Amino acid sequence: MKPTITLSNLEAKAIALDSLGFSDNKPTTVLEVFERTNLLQVDSVNVFERAHYMPLFSRIGNYDKAELDNLTGGFNPKLIEYWAHEASIIKTDELPLFHWRMKDNRYDDWDKTLGDLITKELQTRGPLTTSDFQHPDHERKGPWWGWSDVKRTLERMFFCGALVSGGRTKFKRIYALPEQVLPSQLFENPPSKHEAQKTLLTLAAKAHGIGTQKDLADYFRIWQPSKITPLLHELVEEGRLLKVDVDSWDSDAYTTPTTNLTPSPNRGTTVLSPFDPVCWNRDRTSRIFGFDYKIEIYVPEPKRIFGYYSLPLLHNGELIARLDLKSNRQEQTLQVKSTWAEEGIKKFPVAAVGNHLKQIAKWQGLPKIEVATKGNAALELGADFL
Repeated sequence: MKPTITLSNLEAKAIALDSLGFSDNKPTTVLEVFERTNLLQVDSVNVFERAHYMPLFSRIGNYDKAELDNLTGGFNPKLIEYWAHEASIIKTDELPLFHWRMKDNRYDDWDKTLGDLITKELQTRGPLTTSDFQHPDHERKGPWWGWSDVKRTLERMFFCGALVSGGRTKFKRIYALPEQVLPSQLFENPPSKHEAQKTLLTLAAKAHGIGTQKDLADYFRIWQPSKITPLLHELVEEGRLLKVDVDSWDSDAYTTPTTNLTPSPNRGTTVLSPFDPVCWNRDRTSRIFGFDYKIEIYVPEPKRIFGYYSLPLLHNGELIARLDLKSNRQEQTLQVKSTWAEEGIKKFPVAAVGNHLKQIAKWQGLPKIEVATKGNAALELGADFL
């Protein structure tokens, strides 16, 4: 059966941005952002701002980061961490959708002695961070990124659902026994793996607005993509997904019956986190926006092109530039270490970008902005701050 909907890439781009929260009908609160994205990816890099705070700012502007923190702690929180798309914050009531992932991996391949020690410590002392455990095996193995045996055991138990997140303190995950954080009824009737994955694929299509099979599989990391073909066929047959043909896309795409297929164009300017769903998948970002994005924090400095933490700049529905930002708190300065406009950009929107940088600095609590001369649009942008 041929797809019943045909769209141009320009239309697909507008749909994707609208669905993810960039439109006239923008979300205005933290929880409203989750209604669009369903998750925020967590990452430890803090040179500018931690990854899970940034997508909220990109959509709702200046907000208090404590608003997000307060939704992730305590008993029966609105939001909770789990491995959804990498380490992520998700809505707590959607945690049962990942029960199959916990169950598929629920075997005691961690150190049982350490596992028992961890369980007893949590039962006695309540939720704890890794550093709260006093044990000889709580020493790092090798360089700074080497996990201790305790940390490795905690993470394995967390992935398998034997432990859950109780929030974070100073970015350290708090580990807890499920009953210390979650109501018992949450996992009383978890969906089957089959039904859970179908629901996750539907949520992925809703968040992306429109996506290929690989796009949808990647959103909640349901691998291998080829294995979800029967699930997609079922969802189309049930009317929960619609097939779409997008000009210039090599693969069929999917959307939901409730997706707005005629959104108003995106207007505005904002930087994006490298881990924002708009740009976290290099293939999708290139296909939709013609923007080849690779985060360079893992690239040796001599081989970097755009900068250590260069962030995509979204302006009026297009990814037009990259800004390498650093929040230098010691000097109370927002540093723009490089400014690179994409090839083909006829007029770099200096005023819009300058105003946005002022909004960023205010959000970060930094009274000064410093624009370095590196990049093909740096001098033009820097002149706006002289």
